[in-house]
Amino acid sequence: MRTPSTSVVAVCLVLVVGGVAGVAAPAVADTFVTMTSDISTEDPVPEEAFTVTTTLTNDDDSDDTYRITDLSVAEVSDRNYDEDDEELSVLDVSDPLGPGTERTYDFSVTLDDTGEQTVYVHATLLNSRGDRKYIVQPVTVDVDRPDPQLELDVSDAVVGAERTVNVTVANGLNTSVSQIDVRVDSSSDALAFRTTGRVRPMLADGDTAVFAFPVRATEAGQFPVDVTLRYTLDGDRRTVTRTFGGDFSEPQNPGEIRLTGVSVTRGPDGVLQIAGSAANVGSTDVESVLVSVVDGDGIRAADPQPDYFVGGVEGSDFASFDLNAELTGDRTTVPVRVEYVVDDVRGSYTTDVRVSQSVLATPTPAPQSGALGGLPLLPAALAVLVVVLGAVLVLRR
Repeated sequence: MRTPSTSVVAVCLVLVVGGVAGVAAPAVADTFVTMTSDISTEDPVPEEAFTVTTTLTNDDDSDDTYRITDLSVAEVSDRNYDEDDEELSVLDVSDPLGPGTERTYDFSVTLDDTGEQTVYVHATLLNSRGDRKYIVQPVTVDVDRPDPQLELDVSDAVVGAERTVNVTVANGLNTSVSQIDVRVDSSSDALAFRTTGRVRPMLADGDTAVFAFPVRATEAGQFPVDVTLRYTLDGDRRTVTRTFGGDFSEPQNPGEIRLTGVSVTRGPDGVLQIAGSAANVGSTDVESVLVSVVDGDGIRAADPQPDYFVGGVEGSDFASFDLNAELTGDRTTVPVRVEYVVDDVRGSYTTDVRVSQSVLATPTPAPQSGALGGLPLLPAALAVLVVVLGAVLVLRR
């Protein structure tokens, strides 16, 4: 990116009436008076005014007071320039410049052409003896053609998630531009763009447009993003290229699911009932939360709730869940798997839910028995039926 000089202390022409022309840097009228100049902007454009600021300083050791009588900016270094054709700005002044003092002046200058150009600041000073002294100082200006402005913004996401690089094109020109083509690229291997080009037929003067480019970052950090804008203005095809430092850091507190308030009880059928909350301890939303029992040695998921789909949980919020499991042997924990999605990235982990000794000690209810000496219900019913039929037969005899 071009970085023009903003402070001018270049070789200057010094002319003294009745004397010989000399050269000095910075510009000097004599041993004590100096002049420095700078410009107000790094990006002057054609036909738009910018400011040239000039400071005249009389040294503390000077024993003379000057009067500044003429100040101007011209296209040439010759102090006898053509005021109608070569003068760019002029100030009507008559100011004293005593020892140890300085005076600063602003010129409004407008240039019509692009490219590197040199303008000249002219100053005329009158000393106490009536001698006129002249200072001429060159100021180099790099005038660039105006283009639509580019800005870049990166949306928040966790590492590995697809996020959006948004390129804003602002047309600050006084006419519309057409055939807009925006391209993005990066020299970093950490960025993978799914789409690298967007087009638009036209952008009116004063309007802005946002071009979205989906991208994944394999790590967090600052990575370069090259943006190229091509457009047509008055039949001329133009190209603007800028490199931005894109911020691909992770959110400070991304969504994360933790199980809280988990309790385990044994139901009347001997099946464990696990209840708790899936809490989002992050500040961003979490989607597709699923909680399930993991089968293994001495443990299996049981009906009616072997798993539980919680769904979405907003940041700093929670949702309840219920699970069922059966334990055998000396197993004392239930493995529970938690799965969820944050910014299109799936996360999962397994945690062990401990079953308390009081729950483990709760006996499994015995099967229901019949009315005859603890016989099972169906055989007991058959026995009663046989006894009744026998009694009927005896009565008939």
